[in-house]
Amino acid sequence: MAVYINGIGAISPQETKNSNSFLENILEYSDAYLPISEPNYKDYIDPKDLRRMSKIIRNGIIAARISLDDSGLKMPEAIITGTGLGCAIDTEKFLISIAENKETLLTPTNFIQSTHNTIGGSIAIGLGCHEYNMTYVHRGFSFETALHDAMMMLEADEIQNALVGGFDEMTDNHIILLKSSGDYQKNGFSNLQLKHASYSGTIAGQGASFFVLEKEKKSTSYAQLLDMKMLYKPKSKLQIEEAILTFLSKNNLNAEDIDLLLMGYNGINAETRLYDAIAHKLFSDKPIAWFKHLCGEYYTAAAFGTWVAAQILQKQQLPESILYKGKNLKNINTILLYNQFQQEEHSLILFSKC
Repeated sequence: MAVYINGIGAISPQETKNSNSFLENILEYSDAYLPISEPNYKDYIDPKDLRRMSKIIRNGIIAARISLDDSGLKMPEAIITGTGLGCAIDTEKFLISIAENKETLLTPTNFIQSTHNTIGGSIAIGLGCHEYNMTYVHRGFSFETALHDAMMMLEADEIQNALVGGFDEMTDNHIILLKSSGDYQKNGFSNLQLKHASYSGTIAGQGASFFVLEKEKKSTSYAQLLDMKMLYKPKSKLQIEEAILTFLSKNNLNAEDIDLLLMGYNGINAETRLYDAIAHKLFSDKPIAWFKHLCGEYYTAAAFGTWVAAQILQKQQLPESILYKGKNLKNINTILLYNQFQQEEHSLILFSKC
């Protein structure tokens, strides 16, 4: 059954607020992690409500609103989100408050807004939506699981449309923990130099990306979402290759039918070698695009990758800023998004032009 992406919205480290433009002005950062390119919050949210919202809640609500406005949908039949960390800043504030106040005189606001489903609930309250509302917290599969849930409900004819999103934020405390793993670049490293880094390491990022999925194709549809698959802790490169070929065969495709590979290159050498090996073995003559140098690495970075894929297919443009390898294309019909997180969670998302 066909599922169409009819609306998109993203708040990210890049200027993605306007879905009519597509990575026209690339922003460079040398911070400990990529910050959000913030919108004018008062353009979207009542100032009286803003003071009680953390930035991730604001950005999630705005990304959802942009996607709904983009599609023309007033009320979704389901709101399904995925996040790895949830509202991390509010969680930290609450835990620090517990320690500093010795578990007394605690304000409830940070606790209330620290739960992972805060954004899904806030979107529903803002819309007055009383339909199915689910948040998935599955590490690197969080967004993909939300997407899978929506696709199953659409295919089962339980709903006709769904608002699906992935979001995560980075904090000063969490980046310290991440850098201790040795998989992250030192401070002062430019995100635009990630491909040519002299040593292994990625850059932490954050963002919120939302999509309106519908069973009906419209003149403004971005792309058709054909299928998706998750693979947890594959034992070998051969297992991944077989999973990709089986996945394509299930959709009556082979490697030659894929016009563009969109891969989650992030600067970590072990992951780069795997991406390179898969591309060389199965898609040796295909151009490759990437996206994590623009959004950073985080649990739901595949949501930003989905935003990129939808834009490419609708606008039939492949910006040079995301072309990782190969020649640019003028006609792009099919995109395979292959992402992995910490070499454990591997996901495949297949898109086609409407």
